[in-house]
Amino acid sequence: MHRLSYISGTGGAEVSLDCRSALAGTAAGIRGREWEYTIGYMSLSGVTRAARECSLSVVFIGLASADALRRLADRDMSEGTPGRLQIDGWSQRAYIAKAEPSSISRSHVTMSLTVVLLDGVWRRGHTVSFEPLTATQGGDEFLDLPYDLPCDLGVPSARSYIDVGEWGAAPLRFTIYGPCTNPAVRIDGNWYRVDATVPDGGYLVVDPLAVPRAVTLVNADGSTVDAFSKARRGEGLGGGEYIFQPASAGTHEVEWDKSFGFDLTWYEEEGEPPWS
Repeated sequence: MHRLSYISGTGGAEVSLDCRSALAGTAAGIRGREWEYTIGYMSLSGVTRAARECSLSVVFIGLASADALRRLADRDMSEGTPGRLQIDGWSQRAYIAKAEPSSISRSHVTMSLTVVLLDGVWRRGHTVSFEPLTATQGGDEFLDLPYDLPCDLGVPSARSYIDVGEWGAAPLRFTIYGPCTNPAVRIDGNWYRVDATVPDGGYLVVDPLAVPRAVTLVNADGSTVDAFSKARRGEGLGGGEYIFQPASAGTHEVEWDKSFGFDLTWYEEEGEPPWS
């Protein structure tokens, strides 16, 4: 354990649980992993990772940190906005539902925190930016040969790729920048399309990890529009045109008409935070 913190779901305030004023040690209680399943005849069915409850022991040497964590955790619980536990860049949505002090003095308090981990997996995001093909890149000055030949160079191929790790499929989050109309991106045999106009200065966010999943248009003035109904969902998962389709592990070409730029975030998923 190197860095552990709780980040509030209402406002994003953060309390470190691995610092001079708070110490969670190895945080063994949140380190494990668990699958749910039903045992059949020589088989398993209903295999899934569900939310689970676990215990986390923390020593607060600075009592102000204990107060800050309590206030944030209670606010998140009462407002139904889960925070996140974050370990060395890996995070998971979580509630802190209970705190039971076991040792109290004027300078410190030891607590056992009951934590509900909601996602069943820990995630770490990797973001790659893809730029549009600009007029300068495609203009005559770029294409003209310094020789008197009957032809000039064409626009070079601008193939782009993304590496999605090696252990499993990865959810994909898109931030598409305007201006553009009906943006579409093809990755791993699937089209990600939204039938909407993104204005200049605005952007479109496709978020497969939001609860519920969301497609949101943000205008230049900061106002937002729910664009979920504008996103193509085709025949659902594996149908070839599903806006929330995860990409399989491996290297994939990223195809689009290059009239717009976008940021693409793919998420590693692990049953528990990696040990190494």
